[in-house]
Amino acid sequence: MDNGTPSPSPRPELAGRLRGLSRAVRLLALIGMGALAALPPWIALGQGDSLDPLQGLFGGHLLEMARGGITPAVRWRLALVTLLPVAAALLALGQLWRLFGAYRNGDVFGPLPLASLRRFGWAMTVLAAAQPLSTTLASVAASWDNPPGQRLIALTLGSNDYALLMSALVFVALGRVMTEAARQAREIEAFV
Repeated sequence: MDNGTPSPSPRPELAGRLRGLSRAVRLLALIGMGALAALPPWIALGQGDSLDPLQGLFGGHLLEMARGGITPAVRWRLALVTLLPVAAALLALGQLWRLFGAYRNGDVFGPLPLASLRRFGWAMTVLAAAQPLSTTLASVAASWDNPPGQRLIALTLGSNDYALLMSALVFVALGRVMTEAARQAREIEAFV
C-alpha cells in the first residue's frame, strides 16, 4: 500500500546478507503452498476408512464420530471444511513469498514489505480463528449421516490455537510499528 512517499532505496549489502535466508523461506513457502493446495483433493479422493491426512488435521476420533465410516460423502464434506483454513494459510504464505522477495532485494522498509508483513499477520489471525472453527465443522461433517440423536458437534480450543493467535497479533503489531518507523525516518531524511 503506497501512500505516495518514496520508499527507502534498497541496500545491496543488506540484500546480500538476506539472500540465502530469503531463498530458503521462499522455497519453503512454495512447497507449503503446493502441499496446501493439494490437501482438499487428497481428502476428498481418499480411499475407504483411511484417516490420512484426516487424523493429523482433525484428530483420531473422526472415525468414531462417523458411525457409518468415512464414506465418500463424509470425505467431500471434510474437504470443504478445510477450505477456509487452507485459504488463510495460502494467503499467509503468499505474503511471506512477497515479503522475502523484497528482503532478497534489500527492501526492508518499503511499502511492499511493510504491507506484506501486516497482511501476513492478519492472515495468520484469520488462520488462528479458522482452525478451531474447521475442527468444529469437521465434527458436524463426520457425524452428519448418523441417525438422529447421534449427530455430534465438538468445539476444541487448545494452547496451540492461543499461541498462533498471539504470534499472529505480534506480526500485525510489528508491521504497524515498522510502518511508523519508516514514515518517521522518511520525515527526518526529508528535513535534513
